[in-house]
Amino acid sequence: MKIQLSGNLLRFSGFQHQFDLTASTVNEGIERLIAQCPDLKNVLMDGDGEVRKVHLVALNGVRINDIYTAVNDDDELLIATAIAGG
Repeated sequence: MKIQLSGNLLRFSGFQHQFDLTASTVNEGIERLIAQCPDLKNVLMDGDGEVRKVHLVALNGVRINDIYTAVNDDDELLIATAIAGG
């Protein structure tokens, strides 16, 4: 699967925005991403091991809330920091 990062998260990935990883679920892909970029862990995940609510997670262009969703090699996951404003 491909994982793409954007926004503030790039600072914690050495400004690399795309990763090609082998995973069977979104969660496994995120774990492998964190193994490559350990600085992402505290920014991306909360104390319960869930993606922090300030991040948008989209699989193949569709927002998901279940990080245990199964994925294939050709799937694309986008993780972006939500921007609030007003």
